[in-house]
Amino acid sequence: MFLLWLFGSVMSVFHLSSGESVPVHTYSSGDIIIGGLFPMHAKTNKSTAGEWISCREYDLQMFLRTHVMIYAIREINQRTQRVLPNITLGYDIYDTCSDVSVAIRATLQLLNNPQSCLLPARIHSALPEPQIKAVIGERSSETSIAVARVLALTSVAQISYGSTSEVLSRKLKFPTFLRTIPSDEYQTKAIVELVKRFNWKSVAVVGSDDEYGKYGSDRLVDHFRKLEICIEFTEILPSHFSMNDSDTFNCLANLSKSINKSTAEAIILFTRQSNVEIIIERAIERKFNRTWIASDAWSTSKKISEMQNLKLAGKVFGFISKRNEVPGFKDYILSLLSRTTNATPEEYPTQYPLCTNQSEESKENNCQLTNHQDNSNHCLDLRCLANYIDQDESYNIYLAVQVIVEALRRLFKCENQQCERRNTSFTAAELLMEIQKVNFTVNSTHIYFNDKGDPYLGYDILYWNTSEPTQHAHITTIGEYSPNKEITLSNEFDENTNVTIYNCYKTCEPGQQLKHKEKNNMCCKICFPCAEGEFSPGGGECFIKGSHSRMARVL
Repeated sequence: MFLLWLFGSVMSVFHLSSGESVPVHTYSSGDIIIGGLFPMHAKTNKSTAGEWISCREYDLQMFLRTHVMIYAIREINQRTQRVLPNITLGYDIYDTCSDVSVAIRATLQLLNNPQSCLLPARIHSALPEPQIKAVIGERSSETSIAVARVLALTSVAQISYGSTSEVLSRKLKFPTFLRTIPSDEYQTKAIVELVKRFNWKSVAVVGSDDEYGKYGSDRLVDHFRKLEICIEFTEILPSHFSMNDSDTFNCLANLSKSINKSTAEAIILFTRQSNVEIIIERAIERKFNRTWIASDAWSTSKKISEMQNLKLAGKVFGFISKRNEVPGFKDYILSLLSRTTNATPEEYPTQYPLCTNQSEESKENNCQLTNHQDNSNHCLDLRCLANYIDQDESYNIYLAVQVIVEALRRLFKCENQQCERRNTSFTAAELLMEIQKVNFTVNSTHIYFNDKGDPYLGYDILYWNTSEPTQHAHITTIGEYSPNKEITLSNEFDENTNVTIYNCYKTCEPGQQLKHKEKNNMCCKICFPCAEGEFSPGGGECFIKGSHSRMARVL
């Protein structure tokens, strides 16, 4: 079902090196086609390639998420009680390979006539009406910004399942962009509320030089300064780390030094998962034992949570958009696999050969997915795929499909298996207006969009429990945050819980006082013994013996 595509000759496949492939494309016909943009590969080779672009590191998690869109559309078409009677939905899904230029190519393909979109015959003539009226995607904010500029040319609605940058809320620049994931405006507020709830007085902020990390870290810094919470250091890293790159090596060395000498009570990593993988590996190696706050880009990462000796890095709290299970999707995946017993299914990526003659003891190990192509001995039991169905981005994709269907139902005025409007011809602008006005409930999720195209959906607060006798962290939900409301935590993690080894909110032993270390920019003060002839009865300020006694301050 997944068909390989490439702009140009299909013979270019033979020029690819081992572990590389062309972007993936899949299509299913219907009366109305919904477009999809998914980064099914993590990288491209365009730094070394000439005319052709090849992709590397197939992402099995995105493979499953892509199938959520396919499943949701099939399920709508196969319902006995049809929401859109006598109308069949189809899909046209492209792999963006996590690359902006590939995503723009795919977007132009979806619009069906890229030449006329870019160069209209007459400068004042209207652009041709595209076949695709709505697109689900892209995942990253950086890519969505580029895609949104193209789709806005013909008023095509874009609904992202993973792009959280606040920049995309600017409707003058991105008038057709909406999302089923909260904006970072709310995520940064949620992180600040957690810091306040635990009464932390000092933090460190690590971002990255991209639309996600830069704007997110800037907003955090603004919030903390208004609250007079001390920011011990801020680091903005390259958008893409690579251990083969000397700049990355130097940045990582500098960051390690900053963390090692820091007394910050929490270190916030607001950057993409691939960067965090390298940072946490170093934290484990150096046994940093810190308290980390994970942004939604990596808070549910299996790859990081399954790192060996993770507890040496310290404790991890995280935020993820409100999670829910896609109804029936796990059974769909299992049934898909059961129909392909003893054979590789057509959709299954060839980079991961199937395991054969597996013993019961080895099955658990084979469920650990990896994106590294150099592991030629790696194989996977197909039954393990169902274990890797997430409940955040997958559910957001499912919501996006439901939103488009609800907008179509409103557009055609369908009720009780009948549609008042029988002509299925409509413009992208008409559908966009209906999408912007949806206000309904999907399962237990009430979804509608504000004038910025953002939903009012909250966050789950996560904790990575490494106390259990397993090789990896068990990610548990310990609370929730709703926009413009206070954080709610379980009793296990109330405000009195000591969650960090560095605590600015403290007193010293009698005979000591709190003060900053000389030539030190650290936020937390340190306990120093009083000088000879001075005393401190409560472990606060030191006073000359015989002077008027005052109560020690608690800082």
